[in-house]
Amino acid sequence: MRRLLMALSACLSFQSGSIQAAEPALFNHPQWRSLLHFDRVGMLSRPRSAVLDEAFFLAEDGQFNPEAELTATLAALREHPQDDESHASCRFPARALWLTQMTGERWPDAVCPDWEAWQSQHSDSEVGLMFASGYLGNPASFFGHLMLHLEQENEGANVTMSRLLDTSLNFGADVPDGEGLMAYMAKGIFGGYEARYSHAPFYQNNTVYSEREMRDLWHYQLALPPQKRELLVAHLFEVIGQDFDYLFLSQNCASRIARTLELVVEEDLTPGHMPWVAPETLVRAISDASIDGQPLLQDAQHVPSRRLQTEWRYQALALEEQQVIQSVWPSMEDLTLDDEAFSHLPPESQAEVLNTLLSHVAFLKQTGDEHHLAETERRLLQARLALPSSSTSLLPTERLPLHESTPPALMRLESVYNSELGEAARLILRPLQYDLLDSNATRMPNAALEIGRTELSMTDEGVRLHRLSLFNITNLHAHSVPLPALPSMTWHASGGIERSKLDCNSCLEGQVTLLAGKSRRFGRHLPFGMLGGQLRTERHLVGPLAPVVQVGMLSDWSKGHRTLLQATHVDALKGEAGRTTSWHLQHRISLGSDLDARMGIESDKDSEEVSLGVSWYF
Repeated sequence: MRRLLMALSACLSFQSGSIQAAEPALFNHPQWRSLLHFDRVGMLSRPRSAVLDEAFFLAEDGQFNPEAELTATLAALREHPQDDESHASCRFPARALWLTQMTGERWPDAVCPDWEAWQSQHSDSEVGLMFASGYLGNPASFFGHLMLHLEQENEGANVTMSRLLDTSLNFGADVPDGEGLMAYMAKGIFGGYEARYSHAPFYQNNTVYSEREMRDLWHYQLALPPQKRELLVAHLFEVIGQDFDYLFLSQNCASRIARTLELVVEEDLTPGHMPWVAPETLVRAISDASIDGQPLLQDAQHVPSRRLQTEWRYQALALEEQQVIQSVWPSMEDLTLDDEAFSHLPPESQAEVLNTLLSHVAFLKQTGDEHHLAETERRLLQARLALPSSSTSLLPTERLPLHESTPPALMRLESVYNSELGEAARLILRPLQYDLLDSNATRMPNAALEIGRTELSMTDEGVRLHRLSLFNITNLHAHSVPLPALPSMTWHASGGIERSKLDCNSCLEGQVTLLAGKSRRFGRHLPFGMLGGQLRTERHLVGPLAPVVQVGMLSDWSKGHRTLLQATHVDALKGEAGRTTSWHLQHRISLGSDLDARMGIESDKDSEEVSLGVSWYF
């Protein structure tokens, strides 16, 4: 609404007089400010473009003064081209196009080889977004990643192959090689990096995200009218290679792409009042946005990772073929292609078994560097070439698009009974992102990534802080198919403030916990075990450092029912006072995409606690 009022104000100013008189009013038009990447700021903040490169501005103070930049741009566009320099219409074709639309003025003809080459490749391209699911191997990718996508026309062509030749525009920080983890996180949160748009064929990003990091991709096609698509494609040419501010939480791929799209979408695609912007926020905003009275989102298509493709191939096999595939390749070092059960299969079944094994080898090669994988792949290829060709296509399982999945923010109200403290109400707030019970395949299955979770207990004595979890990250690393796998590690990291024992509402301690271990899937059940340590304060605890053992099991009973059972033993090695064992059982019942019910039982050596609550996701 704010952007629409600004646009109407600028248009009324334009219509109230001549073109020359209206030009100054254009500097405050939201599209002009979007062209310069003047982001929304607070009442006390000085307006400033997020672009850091001086070459992006024609006025000396253009980075801070959109009016001066408008005047300088108009003057430069009206100049006749010089042989020894690039004309303003070549450097800033989107500005030239927009100003022509707003004023009706035409600019002198200029020869623009770089712009013409970009135009010849992308003038008819459809615009979309590519979302890569979360990746817990890199803090900057915990919440997923977004890229702009320019899709070529593919009528009569193979859609999959055509998409690999599309253009991806990736916005990312310029991180020096060898940057340490602590420096990387500090600069990412507080500032110190610059970021820029880069462009490359989609197959290069597909190799990184889908093949190497095993992240599922979602292609969101946008229904932009031709005139607005033309303006956006021209603007993308202007910003490629320009340096921008970068902050991991707020000035990231999601916020920058949102600001870029707001050039042609008359809606605020991300909230201006939040201290963070996650890729999921933008995807959900696009699914709700409209353009010229029509939905902005045209379609959402799933691009499965190599891991998921292998899983689909295995699930498509008949039971006999699944049994054979495990006997053909029982362990990483043993490939027995002369297995009797395999030789008795018909050639078509043998081909499907080998296709699945080849897909699994491709998955393993991207996730490790075992030296014998190349030889295993060679033998499988040799055996496959001796069999008839197969035209069987993958039968994908249904995947819920990100914008239709459970939202990341949570508010839960629970009724609690404690055997020592009695009855209480508990309010749980979580701004981001998901826990082990509400994680799903769209995000990161069998994982937890919670940021800023706050729990408040409310009794007759008042409101008390029960827990403040700054971060809680778990990756159970479950293998989806019973085939040989490279070594992988289940791990957990958390930090915050929480009660040291259940029978005391005021016994808060600061804690940081790091654990690592193993997990293994058995049907619907995923047991796990981890070892590690806990660094903590000693106001109500004994010993600043304590070894920790945790075992548990995550169970998927059905689509809407999931249970987590875990037991944790902490021992500061200082006698009975430094030793505690607790266990926790929680069951989740999904009541829709934005509601669930949870039942919990928790116990330690001092007390038992039962809870029942309803969660709202938003």
